Parts: sequence; structure tokens; C-alpha cells
Amino acid sequence: MKKCICILCAALALCLSGCENHEVESNAFPLALGVAAEQDGGFHMYMAYPDLEDPDAADDALSGDAYWDESLDDLSEGTDLMSKASSRNVDMNHLKVLILDGRMLDDGVNAECLIRFFCEKKDMAWNAYVLLTDGEMENLFSEETQLNSCLGIYLEDLLEGWENLKSGSLITVGDLVSQYYNRNETLLIPVVSIEENRPVVENFAVVSDLCVTGEQSMEEVLAR
Repeated sequence: MKKCICILCAALALCLSGCENHEVESNAFPLALGVAAEQDGGFHMYMAYPDLEDPDAADDALSGDAYWDESLDDLSEGTDLMSKASSRNVDMNHLKVLILDGRMLDDGVNAECLIRFFCEKKDMAWNAYVLLTDGEMENLFSEETQLNSCLGIYLEDLLEGWENLKSGSLITVGDLVSQYYNRNETLLIPVVSIEENRPVVENFAVVSDLCVTGEQSMEEVLAR
């Protein structure tokens, strides 16, 4: 993953130094994607992507985010709505993390819509890590968070920094899609919340048959 970050950062820096402003502003590279199920039906999608208009972006293109969110009936509408609202082309190839509200897995119809969305989006990064959250989506995708990097980069570094975590334990989008069709494993998915305006992970959701069935503490998971 680190190599991909360096390539993205170099590409953005080159873009900022060598392109006209309208060319820079015409692209968005979401590094964090959030999807929540709304109580009255439909979904709410969130994106955090490097803010290339920030004055500090010329020195560090991954130092901060711009945010977009919208309610929608069909997940496939998300990138199109974001493009129209912001006049930016959305490139999902560099996605680092997918954050799901727990209700996305508790409802079979929601899970099916999510999997179909990823299968139909040809430019989606299936190696993005999956996290769950419980009612914290708006706080995660917020300018109130106090980070020194983009949300997607911050969370990727957090996950990959657990030295005692068994290799291969972190769940990716590809793993989630595989389990939707095979249903042959129990997954442990990090649960992210906000403390003092920073994302933290203190426990993992136990997911079986793509339904949350329990919870394990960080200590229990690292001791496995």
C-alpha cells in the first residue's frame, strides 16, 4: 500500500506544479468512502478526497481532505451525483478505506446493493480496507477531525500499524465480495469511532454470513 501512496502523492504533486488550475480542479481522488443505510430506505454516501485547492497542497497533496456527501436511492448514482455537484471527474482507483454503517450488513438487501455497486464499478479499488462504524459517519467525514493527513491515509496507516495483528487479518473489499458469494468464513472487521476529533479503533465486529454477530476487543484480536 505504501508504494501506491507514494505514486499517488507524486502524481498529485506533478499535477499541482504543472497543470492549470481548472485541470487540477476537474479531478477528485476519493481515498475514503462511507456508505450508510438510511432508516426510511435508501442510502447516504460520503467521500473524502485530497483537497487540491488548499494552499498547503503544493507542498503536501495528501495533507487534508475536501468532503462530499449525499442521500441517494441507488448506490450507483453516487459518483455521478458527486461529479455533477462538484464538476469533478471521480477516480476511485486510489480508494484506501471503505467505511460501512453496521446496518449495511444487517440487512440482506443493503448488502446485495453494496456488492453489486462494487462489482459494477470497474474503476473501484478492491484492495481497500473495510471498517464498520456505529452512528459516527458524519463525524468521520467532517472538517472537525484533527488529522495531519487525508482520512483514507490516516486510517490505512492506523490499520497497518498493528504489528501484532496476524498477517492477512485485515478485510478488504475483495474479501467482502468473496464472502458474499461463498459465506465460508467468519470475518473480524475493525470498528472505527471518534475520540477527541480523531478516528480510533478499540474493537472488532464479528461478521458471519455477512451479519454482525458479536464483538471482540482489540486485545482479544491481537492475541489470536
